[in-house]
Parts: sequence; C-alpha cells; structure tokens
Amino acid sequence: MDSPVLQSAYDPSGQYLCYVTVALDKQRVGVQPTQRATSSGVDTVWNENFLYLEDSKLKVTCLKWVNLASSDTVAIILGMNNGEIWLYSVLANEVTYKFTTGNSYEIKDIDLMGNQLWCIDSSDAFYQFDLLQFKLLQHFRINNCVQLNKLTIVPAGDSVAQLLVASHSISLIDIEEKKVVMTFPGHVSPVSTLQVITNEFFISGAEGDRFLNVYDIHSGMTKCVLVAESDIKELSHSGQADSIAVTTEDGSLEIFVDPLVSSSTKKRGNKSKKSSKKIQIASKDGRKVPIYNAFINKDLLNVSWLQNATMPYFKNLQWREIPNEYTVEISLNWNNKNKSADRDLHGKDLASATNYVEGNARVTSGDNFKHVDDAIKSWERELTSLEQEQAKPPQANELLTETFGDKLESSTVARISGKKTNLKGSNLKTATTTGTVTVILSQALQSNDHSLLETVLNNRDERVIRDTIFRLKPALAVILLERLAERIARQTHRQGPLNVWVKWCLIIHGGYLVSIPNLMSTLSSLHSTLKRRSDLLPRLLALDARLDCTINKFKTLNYEAGDIHSSEPVVEEDEDDVEYNEELDDAGLIEDGEESYGSEEEEEGDSDNEEEQKHTSSKQDGRLETEQSDGEEEAGYSDVEME
Repeated sequence: MDSPVLQSAYDPSGQYLCYVTVALDKQRVGVQPTQRATSSGVDTVWNENFLYLEDSKLKVTCLKWVNLASSDTVAIILGMNNGEIWLYSVLANEVTYKFTTGNSYEIKDIDLMGNQLWCIDSSDAFYQFDLLQFKLLQHFRINNCVQLNKLTIVPAGDSVAQLLVASHSISLIDIEEKKVVMTFPGHVSPVSTLQVITNEFFISGAEGDRFLNVYDIHSGMTKCVLVAESDIKELSHSGQADSIAVTTEDGSLEIFVDPLVSSSTKKRGNKSKKSSKKIQIASKDGRKVPIYNAFINKDLLNVSWLQNATMPYFKNLQWREIPNEYTVEISLNWNNKNKSADRDLHGKDLASATNYVEGNARVTSGDNFKHVDDAIKSWERELTSLEQEQAKPPQANELLTETFGDKLESSTVARISGKKTNLKGSNLKTATTTGTVTVILSQALQSNDHSLLETVLNNRDERVIRDTIFRLKPALAVILLERLAERIARQTHRQGPLNVWVKWCLIIHGGYLVSIPNLMSTLSSLHSTLKRRSDLLPRLLALDARLDCTINKFKTLNYEAGDIHSSEPVVEEDEDDVEYNEELDDAGLIEDGEESYGSEEEEEGDSDNEEEQKHTSSKQDGRLETEQSDGEEEAGYSDVEME
C-alpha cells in the first residue's frame, strides 16, 4: 500500500514526528507533536509551519533527529539527493546550516553519535562531520563495499570505532584500519532496515520482505528471525529490546514481545518467532485506515495515521493491556464543526455540498502545447477562410439563406475531397508519410507483451523511432530502456539497431531521467551493458591507430620505391645523350650539334653513326697498316743483323 508520506521519524522521546510529503511538484518537511491530546485521546493540534524545498528536483533521501549540544536545541538532519546535508531548526522553521560532501552524489543514509555525523552517498564513500565545528573531518572508501544503502553506528563508549553498512549483505567496518572486519549473511533484496537494538545485537530487514534477522555483533551468528504477516515498512524498538513494533504494507502494526528470549524446548531450537500482538485502525463505518508509523517505549505505544491524505493523527495506547488482536475505532471527522479540532488550514465552507478532500485532488502538469498551438492555428485558418467567403458578394446561383453550419460543413467536405483528388493525382511511387507506433509501444510496455514489443523494435526508420519516442510518456521511457538493455545484453548482433532507440530515449527524455531518484539502481542493467561495451572502445582505438600507422608505412615505402624506379632511366638516358653529343662535337662532324639534334634528330643520327663507323674503321685500318709496316721494318732489320 503506497503512502503519501515519503519519509518519517519520531524523535528519541516520541513527542514529535517529522515527516516528508509532496505538495504539488515540491517536497515539504513538517513536524507535528504527538502527545497533546484531547480527552478522547486523539491529537487536535496542527502545526501549520512547513519547510518547502526550493527546487522541485531536490528530494529528501533520509532524516535523523539530533540534539545540538552547542545551542541546546533540537534539530533535524536532512540528507538530500544533491550531496548536501541540511541542518533544519524546528523552532525557526528554516535551514540553519548546510554540510556538503564536495560532489553531487545522493546521500543514502546518515547516523549520529554525540557530536559526530556519519553518512554514505551513492558513490559508496564514507564521510565524517563534526557538529561542533561544522566541518568535514575525513572521507574514504573501502574495497568490497559497493551499492551501500544503510549505515548505523556501533556504540563503543563515547567514541565511534565501528560501523555497520549494508547493501544486500551486511559488513562490519573498522574505522581506524578502514577495512571490513566481519560480513554477515544478507538478504535477497536490498536492505532497508538496519538498527542496533543492544550493545550485542542488531536487526536488519529488506525491501519487500516480511522477515527481520537479529544478529550477534561479536560472533556473527543469527540470534533469531522475526516473521511478520506482511512486508515490513517501519520499525521501532524500546531501549532494552524487550519489545519491537513494526508497521506492515497492509496497514497493520505487529508487536514482538521479548524477541531475544528463546521459547523453544528443542535442542537445536527454532529461531523464527511470530508477532505477539496485532493492532489495526478502522473507522466507525468499518473502513480500514492504514498505520504508517509507530513509536514504542516500555508500555506506551504511539500510532500515527493519515486523514485527508496528508494530515497525521496520533493515538496513545497501553499495548500490554490490549488483547492480541485489537482494532482501534476512530472517527474520520468529515462533518466536524468544532473549529478548534479542525485540521483544515482555512476551515470548511458549511454551505458547500461537498468539502475539499486533498486525497481526491489531482494536479496535472506539462509544458508541451505543440498540439494545442496546431489546433488553434487550424481553427484560425478555417475562421479566416469562412470570413473571406462571407465577405464575397453572393453569386446568382448561391442560396442567400445558407447558414454558418452549412458553410462549415461544405468547407470540410471540400477539404476532404481535395485531399482525395490530390492523392489520386500524385505519383504512386512517392513514399507515403508514415505515422508513429506510440500506441502499440505503450500497450506493449504496460502489458509486458514481448512479442508485441518485438514488432515495434523491428522498425528501422529513424524518423519513425524519433517521433514514437517523442510521443511516449516519460514514465514508460524508463521501462523501454530496461527492455532495450535486456535485448542488447542477450543479442549482441542487434546492438546497432537498438542503439538508435536508446539514443533517442536519452535525447528526448533525458530531462525526466535526470530527475528520477535512484536512477543508477533503476537503470543498472542498461548502465552495466553500455559500460561493458564501452570498455572495448580504448582497445579498438589503439588497434585502429596501429593499423593506420602500419598502412601509412607501407604507403611511404611504396612511394619511395616508385620514385627511385621511375627516376633512374631518365637520368641514364640524359647522360647518354650528353656524352653522345660531346663525342660528335669533338669529332667535328657537325658544326652545331644542338641544332642538328633538335631539327633533324633521326636523319642526322643515322648519318652520324655511319660517318663514325667509317672514321673508326679508317682509323683501325691505319693503325693496322702502321703496325704491319713497323713489323716488317723490325723483321727486316733483324734479318739484316742475322745475316
């Protein structure tokens, strides 16, 4: 059963209740006294002072009562979703100081002991503040402590030496060594309740769970398991742990008497215990009124419920004197004419047939007036066209008795027929303008119809995808992102087409997604899937850079080899031509070697070759003749000598 009260906590004495509700689009913090009552036992004093948060995006994530020793006043510590911790003064009805963690991570839980304030945020970081000097003393992180939801201080005299933190499992932290000392068995769902009931035992509960586990801090053993009839929402216990009161989702209150005392006679012992008493609240006409919080202290029990949606009422009970099944009968005071007992801020109008009930009031909001503007513009165009038709002089064959409704009907028929003729005359090959599949997508998401959703996701037209998501409700965009994450994780080959849906969801509904509390836990599957994919990007970029470098090296080597191969023949041919011309010039066969070579290249080249061959052959013949003559002279001379 959903309650309009988002957060609530009694002060240590049980005399005041601090609660957080929503007023329009902003949260408000209120404090109401619980002990001022009439003779009937029902509180009639209403505190009209509220602390309204200045921005609709600000949310209170946790709260705790504190008694400031510096000013000897009672205040409330508020943990915010922007990483700040506010010190709210109840008497002044204002925030007197704001602690900051230095980042914008959501404050998950806070706990106090003396002048020390400890908190954890959504980045799993621990922070310690001094309430006397109003400064941050230290902050740190601990390995293997992730997704933390709850924190509580383990008392050890006047100092804080150990902390209990919980996500799904529970860990005992040593502050000096900053490490996990002991790990306790946890729950299937995230832990939502974590309190120290004595110096030796603490109790824990989880979301959507009706079991409470009591653990021994020193040994780590489970002392007992308390079993309620429905899922547990709030818990209160007396200082001696002789009684524990819990409120459940069905609006009832259950009391466990002596939870640490074992009543089993078996050797092994039965550790589970059921509640001893059950209390309900009902109106005189038999309607059940849900209890949203309670405070138990020794024999006194204070229960609180809501009337008119957001107005808390209280009643004190001696719970030991009531039977095991007890129903408190109350009057809802719808027709209460006593002004002193009236909780409405401005009273009630006695002449009115029905009174204003805040629980039945609905406030809608939105800033997308595009369809309204389009409708107004179309109406203005139609009115203008009708005025122009009325201003024209009537034709001879036109009926002067035509009414405005007839003109409007005729213009509508003409417009429809004009569309039909244009459609017939248009080219059949022209693509028709497709619409959106928003209705089908909304139906698939709301009914969890996977086959219908697959038919929508098979659409590859990006314009249709964009228009569909633009008309989709922001609340359904979160469900769509979860379904897309599931498909991307299971079917990697569909990542490309599905990324288009993810992209337009983040672009169009990004503003709404940012305002969702606990966005990381809501879209944890999408975050893990995209993070796992993005981890490959640096490796792929490094591989791409290496491939580019290798390809560029090959291109450079091929270019240099091509230049050398193409330049060598040209240089040799030029050198041959130059040497060849010089030989011809030295031989004196041509007067101007350049002109002959330039004008008659082929003919002169042939003649020059023939003359050169003749000249060379003549030279060789001359040399042979001189050698023979010389040989003959030498031979003859030698013959003469021999004779």
